[in-house]
Amino acid sequence: MVENKGYFGQFGGSFVPEPIQVLLDELEGTFEKYKNAPEFLAEYHHYLADYAGRETPLYFAESLMDYLGSAKIYLKREDLNHLGSHKLNNVLGQILLAKRMGKTRVIAETGAGQHGVATAASAAKFGMKTYALFSENDQVAPVYSISAGLAYPGVGPEHAFFKDSGRVEYVAATDDEAVDALLLLTRKEGILPAIESSHAIAEAVKRAPQLSKDNIIIVNVSGRGDKDVAAIADYLEKRNTKNQE
Repeated sequence: MVENKGYFGQFGGSFVPEPIQVLLDELEGTFEKYKNAPEFLAEYHHYLADYAGRETPLYFAESLMDYLGSAKIYLKREDLNHLGSHKLNNVLGQILLAKRMGKTRVIAETGAGQHGVATAASAAKFGMKTYALFSENDQVAPVYSISAGLAYPGVGPEHAFFKDSGRVEYVAATDDEAVDALLLLTRKEGILPAIESSHAIAEAVKRAPQLSKDNIIIVNVSGRGDKDVAAIADYLEKRNTKNQE
């Protein structure tokens, strides 16, 4: 064990009750045993392709580029995955490890709900029972961001380290900017992105006109926006009412 294991610079660590730490150590041992095992990796990649539908395409948003008169914009179509983007990648690996540990039940604690859906669907695929922990009345608690999936009170250690080290530049988008980006992409490309993804699209819309057409921007469309339609409609109604006052 290296002393800085589980840390990213000054960030990270494991701060859980001792009984939980025992279980996490067991899980870690199983992960270390199988992470490079050809049989495990073959099964994992099989389900990524056959069940999750990977790899997702990289789509050239030509109409959006023409509208902005800008750099080339490509969209990584993670929204085409029926159970979300990175969540299903994680869940499939976890359940395959759980099988090898002899477990018959998995538990998901979820904020926006998509992680719980991915866990439940994958558990059903492998014949496991699932507990998913949602907020009271099975609803997401009210948050500041228009996107419940971005309503996190903290930042993970990887992102904290990347920011401090200068590896990644983090920017913000307002609710209005995200909604306008969602509407723009829908009108120009016929693609309805998740409101989370729309925050990234908003930044691309800002930057693209400042770049030459020889430059390329790649936006990860991390989810589809069908589940956001009601919230967006409500937001637009309130915004229009406010603008008319």
